[in-house]
Amino acid sequence: MKRILFLAVLCVLTLSGCEFQSGDGLLKAPQPSTTYESLQNELSAIMEEGAVQVAPQSGENRTSVQLRDLDLDGSDEAIAFFCEARNPDQFHVYVFKKDGSEYSMVGTVAGAGVQIASVSYPTLLPSGEKGIVLSWRLSGDSAVSGVTVCCFQNGTLETLLETTYTSLTTTDLDGNGTDDLILFTTDANDRRVAQLYSYVGSGLELRGETSLAPEGQSAVSIKSGWLRGYQPAVFAESKLELSAGLMTDILVYDDEGFRNIALEGEDASELGTYRPVSVPSTDVNNDQVTEVPSAVIMPGTSASDALYMLDWYAYSTGDSPVRVCTTYQNVSENWQFLFPESWRDHVTASKNTSDNMTTTTFSEYRTNGENIPLLTIYRLTGDMRSYYASRENMIVLTQTKSEIYTASIAESAVDSELSLNAEAIQDRFSIITQAWS
Repeated sequence: MKRILFLAVLCVLTLSGCEFQSGDGLLKAPQPSTTYESLQNELSAIMEEGAVQVAPQSGENRTSVQLRDLDLDGSDEAIAFFCEARNPDQFHVYVFKKDGSEYSMVGTVAGAGVQIASVSYPTLLPSGEKGIVLSWRLSGDSAVSGVTVCCFQNGTLETLLETTYTSLTTTDLDGNGTDDLILFTTDANDRRVAQLYSYVGSGLELRGETSLAPEGQSAVSIKSGWLRGYQPAVFAESKLELSAGLMTDILVYDDEGFRNIALEGEDASELGTYRPVSVPSTDVNNDQVTEVPSAVIMPGTSASDALYMLDWYAYSTGDSPVRVCTTYQNVSENWQFLFPESWRDHVTASKNTSDNMTTTTFSEYRTNGENIPLLTIYRLTGDMRSYYASRENMIVLTQTKSEIYTASIAESAVDSELSLNAEAIQDRFSIITQAWS
């Protein structure tokens, strides 16, 4: 039997083009290419001098050696991250250029801190070359970080900016095809400000500074988006010191300079961007424009036990914000329901929780207290969720690996002009998919 098995294995290996080797040949690991052997030799030389390889701790790029074509010549540069073994608060970033099959070091950047926080490679130069944005986590003040911006061109690595910040992002805010750097920081008067840096001429230039909402704390979310008219903007969400809600700063750059349009205009103080719910700005109606929510207490609920509907506003630099839709946002259960226009100010909600089932019932509000139930949305969990979802009159909305969302239409809805059919309910329900940065 063993002989038959041996012959079968030998046949498979022969047909697949493999050959038997004896001795140490069976133990040899795959050999790297000459190119990467050259890079490994460079890295080994650095480690022999007492350096230890490290990696950025956050962001999309978290390996100790990263390959990027920084100068757009068709070959990847190698970016490697080290700290000193004897002084782990001292970091060094090395850039290696490939020439043929050989890598050689062309520049290094040093930084001090408790860790390398992140690295990104925005399109920095008008000709398309990439920059390197390095963030350093500093010791002591955890709210402040350091940033170093480098540019690799003409075969050398140049440092363009070294400063501190509390939050940052890169995006093409002026629409010229290159990324701008936006830093959130404090000025000499301890006022929260945003600064806009762009590559101009041969360096990184401060093109403007604008105030941020004074009530806000450090930004918890920063993302790029579009205003009405498809003008690029940055939407920065901040929490208030004693509130679970959010406030949005809206940053733009145009003929009037770099500014925060959330603090401009007659409607700024009346509408504001603060809402007492932790719902960030998003493209709520899929029109490619980012809308900012404003919370409105639903009729029949008080400030102490308030339930909110959200009016969503699209901003522009030319006129007042425009309300585009109204939703009910169930943050704890991760879903939203788009209100028909007729529901606004005329529908209220109530919630109930039990084992493996939570319900939200929408009702037509009547001032005499005799509200008319319209529909109920269920979030079903547990082993019996499929059974409950299959009950008569249940409308399946969507499901995940651990939960099923369903709805039912109340019998009393036939007495209301605000009633919806099953198809309308399914179209207006959606799972919340927020991308926080």
